[in-house]
Amino acid sequence: MHLDVWGARGSHPASGMAFSQFGHHTACLSVRSGDHLLVLDAGTGAAALARALEASPPRAVDILLSHFHHDHVMGLPYLLMSLPRDTALRIHAAPEGSPGLEALVAAILSPPYFPAGIAGILGRTACREHRAGAAFEAGGLEVCTHPLEHPGGSTAFRVSDGARSFVYATDLEQPEQPDAAWIAFARGADLLVHDTMFTEMEWETRRGWGHATIEGALQLADAAGVLRLVGFHHNPVHDDELMVLRERELVRRRPGSGLAREGESLSV
Repeated sequence: MHLDVWGARGSHPASGMAFSQFGHHTACLSVRSGDHLLVLDAGTGAAALARALEASPPRAVDILLSHFHHDHVMGLPYLLMSLPRDTALRIHAAPEGSPGLEALVAAILSPPYFPAGIAGILGRTACREHRAGAAFEAGGLEVCTHPLEHPGGSTAFRVSDGARSFVYATDLEQPEQPDAAWIAFARGADLLVHDTMFTEMEWETRRGWGHATIEGALQLADAAGVLRLVGFHHNPVHDDELMVLRERELVRRRPGSGLAREGESLSV
């Protein structure tokens, strides 16, 4: 499997040349296998993915949404409206409480948030609502879920093709120590893509915001025996100079790790 990075920022896009090395778009990753595409979150990076698909659109798309904060769904309308009418579309999520997945997606595609005219896409889109902790199949890939502590809730995904697996864990409140269930969920993964939004100093004044640090990501990766760690959901005010320093420290502490860069392909 190859995990393509279309956006790695969090909260809002970063702007300016000082942020170009790690990218400007918000959260969106994808895995393509033949005519099937798996998408993880649909931030502004999903609009870039949509443009890349124009030359060779997939026949089936499964979109996994960790939660519905703006930075994870801003690009969803652009992705959906770019796909051919005969593309099989499925959106998966584990939203907390009402109004439910289909209503949430309908709101994103409707006025006043988006112009009228594309809401008809819902008629050919299957909205699959899952209980947090459930497992399901998506285009031949096995997907397991785990609830995360985040304002409004969030979901981690573990994706496996039977031989390799990766864990996508963004927007989670950093625990003092990862619990047994969380360690078991990530255990032995070939790749862990983990929220590393804050420095330790920033996190001390932002507890409860639902994000983590490199130190927190390292705790889970080491406890779960993860093969490779990649930091994600970069702070939009962290410029390339700071990001390079943070990545250097991460690599020093765990060789082979790194911070996600927009436009790169991560081998699983």
